[in-house]
Amino acid sequence: MSFLRHILIILISTLLFSCSSKAGIEDQEEPEVNNCSNTNIGITEQDNIVIQHATNPVFWQGTYNETVVKIKYTQPVGNDGETETFTFIFNKLDGCLKIKRAFKFYDGKQVDVSAITEINVSEFYTGEWILDKKFTGNIIFTDPHDKKVYSRKFWLEFTAQNLEIENTNYIFFDDCFGGKLPIEIDMNNDGIVDFKIISEKIRDIGNKPQFNQYTIKLISTNNYENQILSPKKNQEPYTVIFEPPFTSENTNQYFNGVKVALDVFYEFDEPYQNFNFFLYNNLTYKKYFDNSLDNYYVVKMGLDNKEYYGWIKFKFNSPGCSVEILDTYLHPIEAVHISVQN
Repeated sequence: MSFLRHILIILISTLLFSCSSKAGIEDQEEPEVNNCSNTNIGITEQDNIVIQHATNPVFWQGTYNETVVKIKYTQPVGNDGETETFTFIFNKLDGCLKIKRAFKFYDGKQVDVSAITEINVSEFYTGEWILDKKFTGNIIFTDPHDKKVYSRKFWLEFTAQNLEIENTNYIFFDDCFGGKLPIEIDMNNDGIVDFKIISEKIRDIGNKPQFNQYTIKLISTNNYENQILSPKKNQEPYTVIFEPPFTSENTNQYFNGVKVALDVFYEFDEPYQNFNFFLYNNLTYKKYFDNSLDNYYVVKMGLDNKEYYGWIKFKFNSPGCSVEILDTYLHPIEAVHISVQN
């Protein structure tokens, strides 16, 4: 009898352990489901298309990482390649997504200066969110430029290829040129600085996001005696940069409206540092100041009530963070023009 009772206890214990193990396995295999949906509007796979077009429709694109999900679309706005990209960034919170911020990037290409502007999102609804697999919903926002309110449905499916490791190796102006400027220039070696290559900083508080704008340019230390000349030209944009062949007989005095800056650098407030650009990159009318010809400033100096012409040869490369004076020349005879051939 005792033996049978012992066998019965073993069988019951084994059965209970087996059921407990199965329950544990089932719990482990069952994924935790977070119901993030807060809308019942119809969203279909066709809502991956933002703007319908017979040959060039606009599609939603998306990326993700451990903390955020980013969705965007890019639409053409001009005849020369200009585009607008609308980007919406969501935080992963409590298993669901919450809108963090939104902005529009206007890419002016070779036509206009590009710009970043924050977007006001008034409403956001989740249709479906499957962690790093699928995201659908509807977002309502105001375009910061035309001031119109837009409602955009979206449908995105993610793969491992959509995992984005955000670049945090931002470029800053002080790291690039802070220790290299100003450069002082003594044209006639008399111990007096006649010109300087400097940087200037302008704080733009009217834009959202706000940013610092830096320019690099040549200035005179005596605007009355020492003048910076510019090439004669019939139409804007005017410039103070000469390239051979040239002569000081074909110059104008420095005047308002001349493009004096070698380059401009935009340094945006957090969290937009990844848009920090020299004009050689995306925020420009043309690409960076870089060519195969030598570059000169032509100057005119007043000494003892006499005028002397000269030039300053320099090298500038914004991607390489380099600026240097290669040589200077001041003609020893008053009022005699200088020239540089090929």
